[in-house]
Amino acid sequence: MKRKLTRKEFLTLTTQCAACAAAGVVGMSLIGREGKAQVELPPWPWPYKKLDPEYVRKLGHQGYWEKGYGCAYGAFRAIVVALREAVGYPYTLIPPEMMIWGHGGVVGWGGSCGALLGACAAINLVCDKQTADQLIHELQGWYTQALLPSDISNQYAQTGQFFVQKYTQPLPQNASGSPLCHISVTKWCEHSGFRASSLERKERCGRLTGDVAARAVELLNQWADGQFRGIYVPPESLATCLTCHGDKGMDNVKAKMNCVQCHTPHP
Repeated sequence: MKRKLTRKEFLTLTTQCAACAAAGVVGMSLIGREGKAQVELPPWPWPYKKLDPEYVRKLGHQGYWEKGYGCAYGAFRAIVVALREAVGYPYTLIPPEMMIWGHGGVVGWGGSCGALLGACAAINLVCDKQTADQLIHELQGWYTQALLPSDISNQYAQTGQFFVQKYTQPLPQNASGSPLCHISVTKWCEHSGFRASSLERKERCGRLTGDVAARAVELLNQWADGQFRGIYVPPESLATCLTCHGDKGMDNVKAKMNCVQCHTPHP
């Protein structure tokens, strides 16, 4: 026996159908197993509209502090929320909470910086693999060389322009030399004199989260305009090390990071 739709289910169904028609969705599954309306996602990559990097920077800082979810969530949420507002569907279906695990270099393990993880995941939503590889390579290279937190983030904190006010003093800046959370945090703590557990270090990572999300959007905007040109130049030590350890030598290293930051050079 066929079950009749309730009035609430009928209204939900017609509303979602109208939304799909407006978004240009070709096909959809009207009723799922539980009698709920289900919408098919559009093919990947998803549509992109140019975003305001400064708005995204503030959202990134806000997301870092929001609910204590941290850097990966903060960067991913910043870009997805801005895309929700600029594009709408299908970004309205993405829960930013899916990136919470990236905090502290993956649940505190000190691997890849969570802000990078969140921003790279967002880039991969809107670009094909070849394009995403180029933009993400550039973003990671920039991260290793940029003085962070940026002057802009320090200024926003001092002038009360961030959406969350946790610490309003300018923070020391340094270049991490690495995309790894462990190295990035440790180098900054050594440079600044603040402890890893301090409010200052947490605020540093909050500002950095906004900076990374903003830089990702700058790269996406350049790509959308057909103006993207990679400018990152790897350190000379990388080429020197890969001469022996790369695929034309011993072929026992796959990396693009600065080798000598962790490994002592040898003859």
